Amino acid sequence: MNFRIYSPAASLAPYVKHYYHLQNGNDGLLHLPQNLFSLGDLYMVFLQEGEVTFQPEQHASFTLPKAAVVGHFTCHHTIRVQGPVKMTVVQLNAYGCYKLAGLNMSAFNNYYRDLLKQDSGQWQYLVEAIQQTTDFMQLDAVLDKVFIDMMATQEHSLKQMDEVADYMLRHQGHVNIERLVRKFKISRPTLERKFMEVIGITPQLYARMLRFRDAMRHMQQMNVEQWQSFITKSESYNQDLFNQDFRFFKGSESTIARMPVSQTMAVA
Repeated sequence: MNFRIYSPAASLAPYVKHYYHLQNGNDGLLHLPQNLFSLGDLYMVFLQEGEVTFQPEQHASFTLPKAAVVGHFTCHHTIRVQGPVKMTVVQLNAYGCYKLAGLNMSAFNNYYRDLLKQDSGQWQYLVEAIQQTTDFMQLDAVLDKVFIDMMATQEHSLKQMDEVADYMLRHQGHVNIERLVRKFKISRPTLERKFMEVIGITPQLYARMLRFRDAMRHMQQMNVEQWQSFITKSESYNQDLFNQDFRFFKGSESTIARMPVSQTMAVA
């Protein structure tokens, strides 16, 4: 498998986080780095060749069109391809899709949206620009130009939800809805409605994703004794909640409870 990672232009931050280009000649399950199609982020996928099918554990499988927004994934999933496959992936933050495309995220269903069915011809232009790129060392420059032009020619107000999401991220999800309502001086129904429109999931679920993602990051760096000290210090998160989230987001049982204290953890 040929896999490249690119850094987008600084002016696209924080909305666009990374670009990826993947070429794979084999059929079957596709194994990708952990940070790709991960919790809390959205992804634009532009398929130049082959077929890519996602199988969420708690949802029917779906095969991607040539240009799509994918996410937020709220359960474990696998990716199966029929090759040869060639695709370009744009990793966005939680509100990056709304900022770039102005899509009502609450209207998403089946985990994805076909970009070529949207009103604007900009997505067809981007598909063709990627398709015509033969030197993939220049792919980031092609994507940068399109997205910078996009942001310069259209304005999609984030309705203060970028501030809410960033605040939640700074606190790694350890905030409740009442705290958000007080801080941002907005009613709970309005907050939840706007958050769904801009982010695509409820603030409660986004906070749960952030807490679990932060806990996983700590767990990967600790032995069991250190982990037990870390998880018992939190007032809003504990081992039982972590185990529930592990089953929900990873689709399997956590082995942490069965490890001897002296053993160092390695998490796939």
